[in-house]
Amino acid sequence: MRQLFVVVVLLGLLAPASARAYPWMIRHGYSSCAACHTDPSGSGLLTPYGRAQSELLLAATYGQVKEEVSPSTSFLFGAVPLPEWLNLGLSFRGGALVNKVPTSDARVRPLQMASDLRGQATFGQFRANASVGIAVRRALLASLTPWEGNNIVSREHWLAWDNEEQTVVVRAGRMNIPFGLRNAEHTTWVRERTRTDTNEHQQYGAAVAYNGDGLRGELMAIAGNFLLNPDLYRERGYAGYLEWSPRSDLALGVSSLTTRARYDVDTRLAGFWRQSHGLFGRWAVARPVVLMAEADVLLNASREQDTGLGFTSLLQADVEPVQGLHILLSGETLTPVGNLGTSVGAGLGVGFVFLPQLELRFDGFARRSPLPGGGGSQSFTVLSQLHLSL
Repeated sequence: MRQLFVVVVLLGLLAPASARAYPWMIRHGYSSCAACHTDPSGSGLLTPYGRAQSELLLAATYGQVKEEVSPSTSFLFGAVPLPEWLNLGLSFRGGALVNKVPTSDARVRPLQMASDLRGQATFGQFRANASVGIAVRRALLASLTPWEGNNIVSREHWLAWDNEEQTVVVRAGRMNIPFGLRNAEHTTWVRERTRTDTNEHQQYGAAVAYNGDGLRGELMAIAGNFLLNPDLYRERGYAGYLEWSPRSDLALGVSSLTTRARYDVDTRLAGFWRQSHGLFGRWAVARPVVLMAEADVLLNASREQDTGLGFTSLLQADVEPVQGLHILLSGETLTPVGNLGTSVGAGLGVGFVFLPQLELRFDGFARRSPLPGGGGSQSFTVLSQLHLSL
């Protein structure tokens, strides 16, 4: 067991990682994401202001009071000056996964989750945003190449127009799906079952986002994932959310998504309708504690099957006893479409932002799912990660 722990730590330290979305920034009065991210709904490339906040508000201070931002928060630690119209960022995410099920021994698997170069060019009220990277495995829905592994991926590429007040953003291209919490844990059921994670489930389409005083939202017309072939597997429909912040420490939102594909890419069912509708919220209970929750109803229908109903939920607490150190506790449920019983999960994570834009994180997840004949199956997963943004 000691050797296993050492392997996990070393792989977490040596593997690359990525910049992330942090819904718990509401503890600092940031109910909106647009100030720190080029995506108006959060995640992805950081703005210069977001880079500065990563040093002032996120990184450990080691007892010192930071009042000024160091040049090292800029692209490549400030070694390469950029013109004002250009914003670049290198992001990496990787680590090691240890999975244990009762019927087999624990297995350690190194992970390379993301290695992306992100960029944005701004000319007046117009912007062009894109990312390109390499995925050793998975991320096939974002892949520009058809290989079995080591694919070139582009998770996002879009054009945008902002109004003069920068409260409205109109975009077209490949974008993250606007739905629910834009949380970093893309393997949670609320992200998996709604297909709204930021790892590979982006879609092409057009979207309008609004970020005003106490109100934000985004509505997207989904044209399909043009990186997925053939066309009969592409989903078309809409997705959107609206979030209201009556106070700087509280935000409440609703989400809705409806798509249709001639054949579903996962189930291969014909004439597949997929819907997700839900509620989400964020609350800074006290300076060290933020609660985040999401609950979604899942509805699927196809030519061969009538409408089936499911449900998934997530409750997560982020505790920051000192700046830079985060303890995350989570619980989740899943009742799959078809009512096969309810699965439950629990997680415990520790994250340490020991330098600006550099975080080491360890997570443990336990899940129990019912079996058709009675009883249940259990799994336990330990994940170590290093997240880096340059």
